Amino acid sequence: MMACMTAMVLALGMSTMALAAEPAANTITVNGQGVVKVTPDVATIHVTVEKTAKTAAQAQKDVNKELTDVVAAMKALGVTEEDIVTSHISVYPSYQYDEESGKRTVENYRAYTSLSVSTNDVDNAGKYVDAALNAGATGTDGVSFSLEKPETYYNQALTEAVKAAQSSAAAIAQAYGKPLGQVVSVVENSRNTSTSYKDMNYGVEEAMVMDAMASGSADRNTNISYEDIEVSASITAVYGF
Repeated sequence: MMACMTAMVLALGMSTMALAAEPAANTITVNGQGVVKVTPDVATIHVTVEKTAKTAAQAQKDVNKELTDVVAAMKALGVTEEDIVTSHISVYPSYQYDEESGKRTVENYRAYTSLSVSTNDVDNAGKYVDAALNAGATGTDGVSFSLEKPETYYNQALTEAVKAAQSSAAAIAQAYGKPLGQVVSVVENSRNTSTSYKDMNYGVEEAMVMDAMASGSADRNTNISYEDIEVSASITAVYGF
């Protein structure tokens, strides 16, 4: 009798497991994407200082002197210490080639340092570029615009992605003449936050500005425009119907 009861329990358990494992009779799989456009609230100014000297130590010393003045100028505009980051630093030799002897000798050394300066004053990003150049920066690698808290807007984009997926699933179910069922599963596929970047060719543009300033015919302030940031989300959802 015990053996029969055990066999019945096992059989009942197996049939229950088989029932639970059965997928829904009909499902709809759809993709949904949501995009939110937001005005950037962070501007990052990329400025550079480059110096040449007979020794590597002197070249770096000259760069450090100018950097001290650039950092001071940024702080005077309200930029905090943690928002001024050294993004690149290098010192390398420049060689001179003697055609007669076929030998290459060191002519001088170049020291190069790049700073990234972040501020929430996005509408006046050009002001920070001007201040850095006036303080001794020898160039700029442009300005990038981004979001301080992109996750806030990502959640909005994710909500839009869910709505888009549900709308597509409902349209498919209606086309088959059936009501849309419950959600079976949802997979978050991807998230993306764009960055608006403005390239600045210092060598050409600054020379033109300086010439115009000398003649008194130019606006002394650099104006930099920016575009909205796109935050997107994508999901795949499975509905029963």
